[in-house]
Amino acid sequence: MTQHDKARPGDMHGDAGDVVAGTVTIRQGGARSVRAREISIHQGGAGRAQADQVAVTQGGIVLARTGSAQVTAGAVGVIAATGEVELKASAAKLVLSRNAIDLEHSAAVIAAAPKIEISDSAVGILFARHVDAKNIRVMLGLREAAAFGAAAGGVLWLLKTLWRRRD
Repeated sequence: MTQHDKARPGDMHGDAGDVVAGTVTIRQGGARSVRAREISIHQGGAGRAQADQVAVTQGGIVLARTGSAQVTAGAVGVIAATGEVELKASAAKLVLSRNAIDLEHSAAVIAAAPKIEISDSAVGILFARHVDAKNIRVMLGLREAAAFGAAAGGVLWLLKTLWRRRD
């Protein structure tokens, strides 16, 4: 037996519903909802996760609220953190941080934080005060996103006005 195969208190194997504990480790399994001080997911997933610290390796989380997070070769739907978020070779739809985001070989649809470091990654919409970037692709920056939002709002208003005239 290797060190990773040995069962430890707090380790989960298989699927679980709602889990509340101090430290939770999920290996090759899943949980609907997890609340803990520390959550570690290896080749597994969780629907919702709330913790001071979240670490995901080859797994995924639909919605994560955390102090800090590190995702390696995984996927996250929405991650909201008060501290730093680090994504390496990962994908996320929405990444929010009050502190900083570090994307390396990753992709995010929307990333928002005061400071964002990006290398070899792609971001759809980027909101940040300070960006340190190397070899990235950004679809819309702050000005482009504002212009797109204003244009989309104008088109929707016009369509709504025209639709009401037809009635």
